[in-house]
Amino acid sequence: MHMQRDNEGIRLPKLLGLAVAGATLLAGMVVLPATQASAATDYGYNAEDDFRPGALQTDVHPQLTVTKYLSLAQGYSPTGSSKDMEKLNANADLVPAKGIAFNVRQVTPKEGQTLADIDAKDDTTYIVQKNYIGVTDGQGVINTWYPADNASNAPTVDISDTSKAVSFPAGANYWYVLVENREQSPAFKADNPNKLDSHKYQNAAPSFFGLPYAATSLDATDTASQVQGYIYHLHLYPKNMNITQFSKTVQSVKDSQNNVKPQRTAVAGDTISYKLTQKLYNTGVQTPKDGMLDVSELHGDGKDLRIVDRMSSSLKLKGEFKVVLHADGVKDLPLAEGATADYTESQPTSNPDALFAGKKMFANEAPSSNVSYYQFDFFNTLTKVKSFTPKAFLLVITYDATVTGDGDSTGTDGVANDAASDFTENVDGEGNHQDPIREHTNVINAVLAFGAVQNEKTKFAALPDTEFRLIKSEAEPDAYLASDGNFYAEGKVPDGVQLYKATANKNGLVAFAALPVFGTPAPAARDAGKTVQAGNWLLKETKTPKDWRNPGIPFHTVTFGDAGKTEEQVAQEYGPHATIQPDYAKLGFGKFGRTPQQITDGGGTAIQFNNVPVQTYLAHYATSDGDAPLALPLTGGRGILLLLVVGALIMGGALYARNRRNNAARA
Repeated sequence: MHMQRDNEGIRLPKLLGLAVAGATLLAGMVVLPATQASAATDYGYNAEDDFRPGALQTDVHPQLTVTKYLSLAQGYSPTGSSKDMEKLNANADLVPAKGIAFNVRQVTPKEGQTLADIDAKDDTTYIVQKNYIGVTDGQGVINTWYPADNASNAPTVDISDTSKAVSFPAGANYWYVLVENREQSPAFKADNPNKLDSHKYQNAAPSFFGLPYAATSLDATDTASQVQGYIYHLHLYPKNMNITQFSKTVQSVKDSQNNVKPQRTAVAGDTISYKLTQKLYNTGVQTPKDGMLDVSELHGDGKDLRIVDRMSSSLKLKGEFKVVLHADGVKDLPLAEGATADYTESQPTSNPDALFAGKKMFANEAPSSNVSYYQFDFFNTLTKVKSFTPKAFLLVITYDATVTGDGDSTGTDGVANDAASDFTENVDGEGNHQDPIREHTNVINAVLAFGAVQNEKTKFAALPDTEFRLIKSEAEPDAYLASDGNFYAEGKVPDGVQLYKATANKNGLVAFAALPVFGTPAPAARDAGKTVQAGNWLLKETKTPKDWRNPGIPFHTVTFGDAGKTEEQVAQEYGPHATIQPDYAKLGFGKFGRTPQQITDGGGTAIQFNNVPVQTYLAHYATSDGDAPLALPLTGGRGILLLLVVGALIMGGALYARNRRNNAARA
């Protein structure tokens, strides 16, 4: 089972802040006489761009690759080359957007008009001749296109069947409009448990271009040395309008050796770098009810802005927070913590209040006390923020967190992390204070989730505080799975290694997080990188609440069906926020197991992980239940029947003794 969450879901997790629209690509470059084709790299392009100098080659079918990111970065002036990615990579806030549909419409001008009259943002300015559609994969990429209906923009074939894919025609005078299609995007479907928040999302601006795409060499230092030609494999990176004032992003994931991972996969012992970003403005003009916090609107009483970060049990703060004011091209300005400095930092023990009464920073209460809250209140003094001169800038909080072996205590995503922001200008046009802006992040990790419940008599009520571990075999019942993939007894764990455990929260959810499924493949396949391992572990209940019986046996088997896939393949298929889950049909609880149907039919409540019901439940027997499998025989409590039997035996013995004495006296 696989679920995706948008950071930044796909939630796909909640959505990261989205950046301004990228510049619209225009076509119509001057065509010069043909020259001998040469490698694209000779002209500053990458080979995959297939740039060819000279006249258009009519026998070459062009290609189009669209890559969609959720980003806080401003849009760059595009070249149509895959080299644009080098500029984008300078911004670590990028997160691939999975499940976003785009249409590529082949268009012509309306009668009596020319190409110059076409406006990509106005579909009344052109006529659609043909229509194509594609959906971004887990890397945010579309490089396969399918026919679509001209009127509805919906696909006319099964887009999961690559044999139905089509190519773009070769030759001159083929013009296209690229349009984002939210209606056909899986990322926004109601049945997607981690769908993107449509209220924070604005479609990328449409683009108008030709295929092949007329362009000039990128290595030219002046106009005279430019070489004209065509890109036969056009790369586009459409951007969105940023309509949120706050975001949280994952900057990187490092392994236990402090090496940055190429894919954001996490196991216990890894380090994740996070960034919280709040927009601020310095226009010098107070504009009430605009939803934007300007320096001129700050009061300096510590109640201008509140940011709270919530970490699940699968994360532990590493080091300290770093807080700065940031703007491109300007040196960062560090802020100091303290009551008489720029801000104060605290650690609440529960969901904090928002700045305004009646609201909480997080809409959902954590179902466990095993979470960490970190609260930042700005600004105590205004000296530094007023000295920062850019007209628009960011307040940035960065920190590192270690991935732990403790099960996730929030009920979403495994390695889960939430943040929220509230500020004085967080209001609508009427001046009504809005809910805090909330963000959610996670990374690719392997999880195991199920329900721990009581028995039928309690209508399968949750059984919180039940603890579980993973073992290798029945022959080694006290050697537990650790972050290095090996098994150790308590007290015999090497330095830097953590044992995995998961404890049922108050809802009865048991969730292991960041399990070590990414291992080194066989020597013959090591060039492919780390691959998913099957696991094949056993599940053992190690602690059981008072008055409930421990099953006493290990349960078979925790095994992952994605075994053999590389980390890159997992990210490509399931997106950057995937939770890889085992085959629950192979985790047999036997007489202790209950299906979701049995739970709800018995009056119980479905337990959820990642906003969908778990697939299996472990039910428990009370210590007073006489029909429990593997139960010890009762040693008392048989009631009056036992007293009667004992009394009869005593009376019978007394009569026998008296008769013997009487007989002896008569003899």
